[in-house]
Amino acid sequence: MLQVSNLKAAYGKIEALHGISFQVNRGEIVTLIGANGAGKSTTLKALMRLRPPESPVVTGGDITVDGVSLLDMAAHRVVADIGMTLAPEGRRIFGNLTVMENLQLASWSRREQDTDKAIRHIFDLFPRLAERARQRSDTLSGGEQQMLAIGRALMTQCAILLLDEPSMGLAPLIMYDMFRTLKKLNAEAGLTLIIVEQNAHLALQVADRGYVLDTGQIVAEGPAQELLHRPEIKAAYLGG
Repeated sequence: MLQVSNLKAAYGKIEALHGISFQVNRGEIVTLIGANGAGKSTTLKALMRLRPPESPVVTGGDITVDGVSLLDMAAHRVVADIGMTLAPEGRRIFGNLTVMENLQLASWSRREQDTDKAIRHIFDLFPRLAERARQRSDTLSGGEQQMLAIGRALMTQCAILLLDEPSMGLAPLIMYDMFRTLKKLNAEAGLTLIIVEQNAHLALQVADRGYVLDTGQIVAEGPAQELLHRPEIKAAYLGG
């Protein structure tokens, strides 16, 4: 479904990705793990074709989905035409808008006039959002804001959902509930997930396969359960 081939990306003169290659099959959960600064978030921004200065410039390689190259595609076309969406690090919700308004705003790319039905689906997934539908988003708890960020991404009718540090700042109970919901979406709706997650142990528990990044290069890959039990992976990323 998604093929990344020898991808290079840079911030100005500083190269952040040094020719990485990986693939994600339809219906898979794939995680990218690694230390801070390894290039995980940079990879997601490159996939989404986000613009500088916050995002990198792709300087080599290719990104294709079902054989279609994304290199000359604007970010909004990646969402609308390709069906790939990012729930970004730090949530990036519109704090001065209500929960409902955030969700409605994200419905611009929907191919069918079923916004109300889609919002009901989001509220079924995250009942807390239904309780706070008319509440300003900047008054939500951290966990509720993350639910909204994911719900907003799902409103785009995506087939591939990229998640950048979804557990950041969350209490353990809320974190595990959220990952159960993501696993349910994958199993029941066939949603393809690419997860960048600092909690490598949790990410590998829910993923089918994983890739390990180190300073802009992929240094290990394999089935998630295999990576969980590799001594060098455990020592470097899973707390020994």
